[in-house]
Amino acid sequence: MRKYLIAIVATIVSALALSSVAQADDIQSITTKLSPSKLSKKKYSNAKIYIEILTKPNSTSPTNPEQPPSAFNTKVDFPANMKFDTKKVKNCKGSEAQLQNTTTDQAKQVCGTKSIVSKGSKVPTGPEHTSGTSAWVTVDLPGPGTTLGVPVVVTAFNGEKKNQIFLHSRADSVNNTSILVGKIQKGPKGFGKTLNVKIPPLLAGAITRFTATVKNGKYVQARCKTKSMKFRATTKFEDHPTVSDEYKAKCKRK
Repeated sequence: MRKYLIAIVATIVSALALSSVAQADDIQSITTKLSPSKLSKKKYSNAKIYIEILTKPNSTSPTNPEQPPSAFNTKVDFPANMKFDTKKVKNCKGSEAQLQNTTTDQAKQVCGTKSIVSKGSKVPTGPEHTSGTSAWVTVDLPGPGTTLGVPVVVTAFNGEKKNQIFLHSRADSVNNTSILVGKIQKGPKGFGKTLNVKIPPLLAGAITRFTATVKNGKYVQARCKTKSMKFRATTKFEDHPTVSDEYKAKCKRK
């Protein structure tokens, strides 16, 4: 009898653990591309990483079914083949508070252009825009199937503090700025580093698509010690269960 009770308890605990992160939920996905494609097995070299996170509409929402759920935290886990050297880039000269309500040009003046670690920051042409560094916010409007798309220019700065990153997100069309603050931390087992990003409440709507191309000298470095490269994004939402998605790729050795 004792063995059966232990088995039942173990089954219940396992089910609860799996329900806390919706692995099978395809509402969000991550795609990445690491350059160069050929890397040394042992020696780290300068690299560029492109990250794309897509979030589908929250169709089960009784209030905003046409827009994605509202995220407040995303963690991106990077493979052990990668590392970030934040000391190789100038830190932002200003604080998160000083970046609030600034335009993109004003943010560059606050932080200094040498602290920029992103490439291709520009206005996206739509939710399918697939390059550079930007975001697209979808707002559910009154009336079935009626939405507003808000293009957002994203600029990443090496933060004011150690291992910190500022994602300055500017939507000129609605005169709004959001500052996403990330922290580079030790990753979980099977990964290298984790970028833990705090997402503030938006003026309206939710993020449909977020992309970032990160490169500045030795800020991002990579090697091909193991040919398997695994990335993972885990997002917590205000109005949807936590979702985790993995993206796997392979590197080639020089």
